[in-house]
Amino acid sequence: MEEKEIQEKYYLLQQLQAESEAIQRRIVELELVDAQLEKTIESLKFFNSLDDGVEALMNLGGGVFAYVDVKNAKKMLVDVGAGIVVEKEVGEAIEFLKKKRETIQKNLVQLEQLLGQILERTRAIQEDLTKALGEEKK
Repeated sequence: MEEKEIQEKYYLLQQLQAESEAIQRRIVELELVDAQLEKTIESLKFFNSLDDGVEALMNLGGGVFAYVDVKNAKKMLVDVGAGIVVEKEVGEAIEFLKKKRETIQKNLVQLEQLLGQILERTRAIQEDLTKALGEEKK
C-alpha cells in the first residue's frame, strides 16, 4: 500500500471516529429526552387518577420550587411543537407523549444501527492500516 493511500485511510479513520462520537452524543441526548418523557407520562397518569385538584410543587428553576394548587388536573397544556400549545385531556396528553417516545425510540434504533456500521467500517480500515504498516516493516 502506498504512503498516500495510508494517509487517506488514516484521514478517513479520523472522520469516522468524529462521526461516531457525534452519533454517540446524539444517542445520549435522545435517551435523556426519552427518560424525561417517561417521567412526565407517569406524572400525568397520577393526575388522571385524581378526582379533584391537588397541591403540587412547581419547579421555578435554579433549584427553587413553589407550592401550587392544581384546580383542574384533567386538562393540560401541551407543547405540540413550533411553540404552539394546545389544551388536551390528560389521556390525550399521555397518548401524545407516548407517540413522541415511539419516534425517539425509532430514532435511537436507527442511530445505533448507523453507529454499528461506522464501527464496522472503522475496524476494517484499522485492519488494513495494521497490515500495510506490517508490510512496510518487512
